[in-house]
Amino acid sequence: MPLEPQTYRQYAYLGIQGKGPSQKISDALGLEPDEEYSEGDDWRTQEPHKKRWLTNWKLNSGVLETEDLNIHVGAILRRLRSRELALQSLTGDYDVRIVLVSFNRQCFSFELDFQRQRRLTQLGIRTWFDAYIDQDVHKLMFDLGTQYGRDAFDGG
Repeated sequence: MPLEPQTYRQYAYLGIQGKGPSQKISDALGLEPDEEYSEGDDWRTQEPHKKRWLTNWKLNSGVLETEDLNIHVGAILRRLRSRELALQSLTGDYDVRIVLVSFNRQCFSFELDFQRQRRLTQLGIRTWFDAYIDQDVHKLMFDLGTQYGRDAFDGG
């Protein structure tokens, strides 16, 4: 059983990446994305004339960022209900994944509900975990190590 994470922000989204116009994904699913860009679109960088080399289509969970990640995944699966065949038709040409994002104070531990895991697998949806640890904790540990030496963490 995972430890209770010290999380202060977490969310999930369905991400679909591949080549071609993002409208093709929208048309197949009968859904409009929350965010999207298409291969060949301008990419705002400091370099002139930079183009996107990949299409990205994103569907958010619509759940508050204070809720458990399982609730986010459940909400996405409900949004996809009745679109299963269309979604499965995309998995050959596109990378289809649920991205689970978590911002944590010190550690990250999470267990995806088995029934949701099974459903994602049936639909050909992969999972991607994107966990971030508060950088202030890392800076504090570095500063303590610099000030007191490595032995400060070894108990010796």
